[in-house]
Amino acid sequence: MKITILSTSPRKTANTLRFSKAIKLQLEKLGYSADLIDFSESDIPLANQGTIDWANPSIFQKSIIDSMSHSTLVFVFTPEYNWLPSAEAINFINIFADNPRLHLFDNKVFALAGVSAGRGGRLPATILNTSLNKIIGFFGLNSFVSGKIFEAQEVPKVISIEGELQENELFNKGVRDFIEYNLKLAEKWS
Repeated sequence: MKITILSTSPRKTANTLRFSKAIKLQLEKLGYSADLIDFSESDIPLANQGTIDWANPSIFQKSIIDSMSHSTLVFVFTPEYNWLPSAEAINFINIFADNPRLHLFDNKVFALAGVSAGRGGRLPATILNTSLNKIIGFFGLNSFVSGKIFEAQEVPKVISIEGELQENELFNKGVRDFIEYNLKLAEKWS
């Protein structure tokens, strides 16, 4: 099964990237591989600044296209900025979720998490849930957004910079449950 992880924080040392690395490492321990797309490298123009040269996408843009084209399971992780998802996550949806790129959103399971250095993460993931479900429904795509949304809280305390889970059995169990639940959904879907 092909898996994509979208870490939609613009920061190079983001907690969202820590969480994304942790999910990738946990998937690898289960025998899966996943492409990790780090949005600190994003060069997607804002919707009001033009569009992508789809015939000649940048390396970053091509990595999204290539990975999502073949993925059954797409993890989308966003930091919480004042209760909202990252602008990069919203902009990605605005630019990519349209004809003729709808195949990137079709026949997929989307698993969402909101990431916070403190307490939070639920609302930005819920906003992404609503946005992705609107795209799926409006365009009649054969995809769905997993109902199991993860709130990755106090990330600097529970995940190392390299993505190693620290000694916090409650958090670690939640991560494992989140991954296993969404793998099962994707396996049923594929």
